[in-house]
Amino acid sequence: TYTGKYDEDALTGRTRDSAKSAKQSGEAFHACMLTGIQSRGVPVHYGVAASDLIVDDAGAVVGVRAARGSEPLVYRASRAVIIASGGYEYNVRMRKAFLDGPGIEGWAFYGSPANTGDGIRMALRAGAALARVGSIAGRVICAIPERRRGLRIGMNTSGVGKPNEIVVDNHGRRYASERRITKDPSRYIFYKEALKFDTTTLSYPRIPSWMVFDSVMMRRGPVVSLAAAAYNGIDWGEDNENALRNGWILRGETIEQLAQRIREHPDNRGAMDRAALAHAIETWNRHCAARHDPDFEREPATMGPVSEPPFYAIPLYPGGPNTKGGLRADARRRVLDWEDRPIPRLYAVGEICSVFQFVYQGGGNLAEGITFGRIAARNAAAEPLRI
Repeated sequence: TYTGKYDEDALTGRTRDSAKSAKQSGEAFHACMLTGIQSRGVPVHYGVAASDLIVDDAGAVVGVRAARGSEPLVYRASRAVIIASGGYEYNVRMRKAFLDGPGIEGWAFYGSPANTGDGIRMALRAGAALARVGSIAGRVICAIPERRRGLRIGMNTSGVGKPNEIVVDNHGRRYASERRITKDPSRYIFYKEALKFDTTTLSYPRIPSWMVFDSVMMRRGPVVSLAAAAYNGIDWGEDNENALRNGWILRGETIEQLAQRIREHPDNRGAMDRAALAHAIETWNRHCAARHDPDFEREPATMGPVSEPPFYAIPLYPGGPNTKGGLRADARRRVLDWEDRPIPRLYAVGEICSVFQFVYQGGGNLAEGITFGRIAARNAAAEPLRI
């Protein structure tokens, strides 16, 4: 039996239909899994929020306490409980506790707002240990003022690393090849570059960073992934114009005007150096003319000048699809306590106890969910039947 917080209509009709029409990989994958569940007659309990694990006197996990609205529910486990509740991207307290840097305003995620760390919290009360809890799959991504659960929404910024743009820090200086932000495997660990702390100014000069681009890129199409935008109900616009009207994209007729717009942004706090940004653009354009980036060795095929006005910018923050640290588990996916002893009849799978410690590959959590989900399920099914 699966218990979760999602709305049934959102998981069935909308998800399956959009997966067929848009062929979006995550939604298509979910539709496949849902079909498998339904064809096997597995009951799925929507609108149910799990709150606590039930632990017997011997320390074994024997069930789950939950609620559907105001109605309390108890699920008794015949053999074991498997937690697969994802990360904690939208849990304010956990972000404050576990993420490096400014954990609330300095980060953004474009994964599910339903990932609130519930499974971590429940397992901790049952004696579980933590492992790599501050680890995420992330880089720098756009974030907009729109919020879910009090936290702003991130957008997969697909325009980064393509011609006619550069990324600079809060002061207007490039600090890496932009292509590293969007290519595997560096795109899922690039957030560590953005977390550089300046011990002289006691600040994070790369939070936010700024993607600066020209009209050529603006006309080419959306600079963010519209799939991620649609998931969170955000109308960015196919031509970027809705984002521009909403102030999510900043605009200047000249680089100096754009620098001033950035200085006025609340997260820049006047730090943008107009001369530094102009110098960065001039230098970049010379590199493009020479088809060589001696500063950071960006691939020539991805280079293009930032030269056609008006000019635009969006802020980029550390973040990505999800966190991937949480509970400590062994190869059989048994959850371990602080003495590395398995907690009887408790298993965990996926982002809540990811096998990815540092590097990450796109779709990796899906692959580990399938692989270790089977491992955990087989081991859980082999547990002695409780009378």
